[in-house]
Amino acid sequence: MSDTIRSRSEQDASLQWNLEDLYPARAAWQEALTELVQAAQSFGRLRGHLGKDGRTLLDALREEDSIGSRLERFYAYAMFCHDQDTQDPEGTEMVAKAQSIAAQLGEATAFVVPELVALPEGRIAELVAAERGLEEYAHTFQRIERMRQHVLEPAEEALLAAFSPVLQGADTVAGQLSNADLDFGEIEDSKGNRLPLSHGRYGQYVMSTDRKVRQEAYLGIHAPYAAHRHTFAATLDQQMRTAVTEARVRRYPSALEAELDSRALPTTVYDNLLEEVHAALPDLQRYIAWRKQQLGLHEFHFYDIYPPIAALADEERTWDEASAEVTRALGPLGEQYRERLQRILTQRYVDVLENRGKRSGAYSMGIYDVHPYILMTYTGTRDSMFTLAHEAGHAMHSILASEAQGYRGAQYPIFLAEIASTCNEHLLLHHLIHQAQDPKLLLDLRDDLAQKFVSTVFRQTLFAEFERAMHERVEQGGALTAEYLQETYHGLLRRYYGPALEIDEVGTYEWARIPHFYMGYYVFQYATGFIAAAALSREILEKGEEAASRYLAFLAAGGSDDPLPILARAGVDLSQRDALHEGLQTFARTVSELEQR
Repeated sequence: MSDTIRSRSEQDASLQWNLEDLYPARAAWQEALTELVQAAQSFGRLRGHLGKDGRTLLDALREEDSIGSRLERFYAYAMFCHDQDTQDPEGTEMVAKAQSIAAQLGEATAFVVPELVALPEGRIAELVAAERGLEEYAHTFQRIERMRQHVLEPAEEALLAAFSPVLQGADTVAGQLSNADLDFGEIEDSKGNRLPLSHGRYGQYVMSTDRKVRQEAYLGIHAPYAAHRHTFAATLDQQMRTAVTEARVRRYPSALEAELDSRALPTTVYDNLLEEVHAALPDLQRYIAWRKQQLGLHEFHFYDIYPPIAALADEERTWDEASAEVTRALGPLGEQYRERLQRILTQRYVDVLENRGKRSGAYSMGIYDVHPYILMTYTGTRDSMFTLAHEAGHAMHSILASEAQGYRGAQYPIFLAEIASTCNEHLLLHHLIHQAQDPKLLLDLRDDLAQKFVSTVFRQTLFAEFERAMHERVEQGGALTAEYLQETYHGLLRRYYGPALEIDEVGTYEWARIPHFYMGYYVFQYATGFIAAAALSREILEKGEEAASRYLAFLAAGGSDDPLPILARAGVDLSQRDALHEGLQTFARTVSELEQR
């Protein structure tokens, strides 16, 4: 990897996503804006007529889907232009326009659900019976019935939709400050070499065998957040107040119940996760103590959690090598999966390399009538290869759901999305373990499994507990000051990681750099998804084609039903604590194996 972070124009264009699949040029995107405004104006003619007859309702729902699909493409293009270079002012302006038109369209279509809720009991069933095409919207009608008491009057729904850009302001401000304005400078390794520090490189540095690199990266990445802690506390306070206020307006007792009910999930799923993870904390603390002993450290800090235990030669894979390895690892999912995966990897669906101003992290976004896009920063490491497998799982979920479902049914919920991505990680890890001949490599890979439990189950559950504490603080009339957030986060770090971990003060401001706190009870789904994916991948490897077919049907189902039933048909019931407990027992067994090596 070069020590210089290049501009986007200096990077290999073949390893950048191809936005021309969305629009041939930015001028075409601007033309689409005008068309969407016209669509919003035209849709208003349907107000007051949805219950007239089945055909009218079917046409309205299909037109709403068409608007949603076109908006998805429009918004994605703006977001991608911004995220590929957050320092580009045109991209920032495009996102603002996209948010504005999304609000207009939300306002224009806001009457649909309230109007359907207001129909006399049994009227929707009559319309469905009279117009067979409405059967494809059966899940929509079920959801409307479940949400009946939380839907507002049409004018109120329109008002909330109109305010949506304002309500997203906290996320926008925090993201811009974090990605475009904060300067992380450089760090120094033990040989005196200067290395640039960035979001994209931080993950690589904290896995370095050079402890000075790890330490300087950890302190360096968090110091700017500590310096701006009051600003980030203000954005989080605003984010939580927005969520709490909307929950109250919709007659929910808490933001947690509002968020989970909108996803057809009981709050017991959240509660069960926290309780099972709390019960497993002694195993996490055993692992921390084992790492401290293996590394021979007198003091064990957070930046010592990630470096390899086994002394292995550095192995840097090219992008092509990593792509081929991931493809081989996912072979048990069959030819249908492999063929579509090749499209993702070879037809510029992925934005691969780091450039100045590029948004940190990684994500996949499916565009229904185009294809999914993946943003990531590939660094040549094994961890980066796992990121590719993870995001490819999301992308394949989008492809298979889009092929099998209409626009609305293809919109799978986040709760299921994290299963699709993490299942790929499990399959890749098993593939690498199966191939390994070197005992040191086998130890490293087993440790990698433990690491993934730490980062995806324990760490994300810690985030989930912190997120609930933030919401409850606001719900009880308190404020999210930087002091409160630091104290609460420090307490959770101590509770989870135990006495073997030395906590650096600057690390207690880590909460300021977690973008998922602006996404409304998102992070717990990483943990539940990892546990469910562990069970599904085990079935695929043990039972072969039969289990793989069930898994592909799970992906193809998209969001055509509530998430728990879709998952149960694939073979995992997360409404019960047994699945969570068994998943965490896998971690306990892995720690025991490491201790006995």
